[in-house]
This record gives sequence, C-alpha cells and structure tokens, in this order.
Amino acid sequence: MVVISACVVSMITFPMNIAEKLRNIMRGRLKAWGTTMARRKVWNREFADGRWDYIEHTPGDCIYYYIEKYCNNGSILDLGCGSGNTGNELDKKRYGDYLGVDISDIAVQKAIARSARSGRTDKNSYFASDVCAYVPHQRYDVILFRESIWYIPRRKLKAVLDRYRKFLKESGVFVVRMYDRHALADQVVLIKTNYDVIEEYLSNHSKDIVIVFR
Repeated sequence: MVVISACVVSMITFPMNIAEKLRNIMRGRLKAWGTTMARRKVWNREFADGRWDYIEHTPGDCIYYYIEKYCNNGSILDLGCGSGNTGNELDKKRYGDYLGVDISDIAVQKAIARSARSGRTDKNSYFASDVCAYVPHQRYDVILFRESIWYIPRRKLKAVLDRYRKFLKESGVFVVRMYDRHALADQVVLIKTNYDVIEEYLSNHSKDIVIVFR
C-alpha cells in the first residue's frame, strides 16, 4: 500500500496547475496575435474537443433583449458567432435575417446544423472567416460582438470597429457584450471615448456589461 502525504500531493498538483495556466495564457495570445491559419487551428481543435460545449445553451442571456430591441425586425451580423447560440436563441419573430461569422469552420458547421434543427435555415446563414478580415456584402441593423472583442488586440480594435461601421445602416448600432468589464476596461474606455454610446447595461450580480453604440 502506497501512502502519499498531502504535502506530496500539493507538490504534484501545484506544477500541474501552473502548467495549465501557462498553456491557457499561450493559447489566449495565439488567438489574439497568431496568423489566421494558426488561430483557426486552435479554435477548430477546441470546438471539436467540446471545450466550448458548456456555453452552448444560454437562452436567458442579457444580450438578447438588446439585439431584439435594436434590430427592428431587421438584419444582424454576429462576429464571432461560435456554434450558433445567438442565431438559434433569439426570438425568431424579432429579426429578419442573420449572418454569423466565425474563424472556426467546425463551429460554423455546428451552427449550420443547429439552425437546421431549429427550422431557421430560411433566416440564418453562416460563413467561416477571420472576423478581423471579413468584408460584409450588405448593411446591418445590428453588428454584434458577443465576447469576441476579447480576442481582438486592443490596438487593432478601433480600426476593426471603424471598418465595420461602414456596414451599419443609418440607424444601425454595434452591440457588444463582455462577461468581465474589469478585465476589458481598456476596451470599454476605447468605445466610450470614440463612439456615441446609446445604452449601457451593467449587471448587479456579475461583471457582465452590454454596450450599444454607433
């Protein structure tokens, strides 16, 4: 019988925790600064391995109220759509058409399958592309960044927003959701400094923030 003391367990666990943290840091940096091919590879692996399965059911999320309010039964461009939460959890009667864009073609395939199951193929379409490089083919009532701003380097963010601003309709808005407004404080300041903020939601129970601006 082998007895391992708490001290030894601690010594074994500690380096493993450090290693995992380092892997997460490196993965985060790669997602923000890597080439399109390298970032796609990382995201594809994570979606294929089920890393993001835990967030595939968010029907009560605060973001839906703002998307539905400002899209005026019109068009939505979802940048960083993942496996299709937004396009399949919105009230089907509250929007006209929806396009989700994501760098992961595996995520896009999941989103397409999900829309087929929910009977939304007439309204929803998806495209695999790097959000920082994608060029829309129409103007939208709402352009949504649902957490995806986390993976856009701050020094690139204004250029990305300014480019997409050209694809907003005259009364169109950006809607941005961040799950940690403190970790992304610089991005919040950039938005408030450079754009016209129409509405802002701060959760009393979490660090969530939603900003509507143009």
